[in-house]
Amino acid sequence: MLNLPLVSFVVTSYNYEKYILKTLESIKNQSYKNFEILIVDDASSDNSRKICEKFIAENQDLKITLFANEKNQGQMAAMMRGLKESNGQFVSFVDSDDILMPDFAKIHIQTHLKTSVAMTSCAIIEIGEDDEVHTFNSIASPACENIEDLLNVEKNDFKIVKARFGGWHWSPNSSAMYRKASIELLLDYKNTAKWKICPDKFIMNFAHLIGGSAVINAPLTAYRRHSANAGNCSLVTGCKKLHSDKTTLININNNIKIRPEMIKFLFQEKNKLGLRNVFKLSLLCII
Repeated sequence: MLNLPLVSFVVTSYNYEKYILKTLESIKNQSYKNFEILIVDDASSDNSRKICEKFIAENQDLKITLFANEKNQGQMAAMMRGLKESNGQFVSFVDSDDILMPDFAKIHIQTHLKTSVAMTSCAIIEIGEDDEVHTFNSIASPACENIEDLLNVEKNDFKIVKARFGGWHWSPNSSAMYRKASIELLLDYKNTAKWKICPDKFIMNFAHLIGGSAVINAPLTAYRRHSANAGNCSLVTGCKKLHSDKTTLININNNIKIRPEMIKFLFQEKNKLGLRNVFKLSLLCII
């Protein structure tokens, strides 16, 4: 008898008491049942931690563990703590203001087993503060040729990403699932403080560099736009021209630092990767 892969959902929590219960419920309601939940609370000052503790107490049949940081360390550090504690063959990092569709894990696992890529990312539904749907055709998702295909989850269309390092070819953080083996090396990365906000830029590009990626043309994640998140838009939801100045500066800074940070990290790991692989991967970061 073959064993189904275990999926580890790492939920990073910081002051999203309004949303986190819906996030946890969406994981609980996955059609694919072989999963664990690891919540990393990054020193929240609101009721987020109490909400998580109550959810755990009321769901004793689920595999859930709560880790609480005494000091705020930023999202990437929280993600790496969850990765270190995870037991799954596959890992998804979930923002505590987003919602996963019931077939999220099932479709991602199917795609991984068909492709053997390091990472898969799905299309998203954009929602607002009160769960209202804004659009199925988000600019934060890869382009979809046919809206009917986007809505047809059972069809499970996907494409392999053929793109250079350093760009953005996927949907935001909660859209992704990684083969744990492909990103475990990141546990050695020491500069997590440089990616306190929007760490998916670094992690997704690393996974793509190591083992490639695929994009699923189905809306399996509800990505929440609101006043407190890094992807906030105003006036016209989803319009790049109306991103806040703060978000724009974050994106510019991430684009500037990703290549030198990645190459520095690769050379740090030369004993594990081997010099030949280090030079090969570093060259891919440049060209």
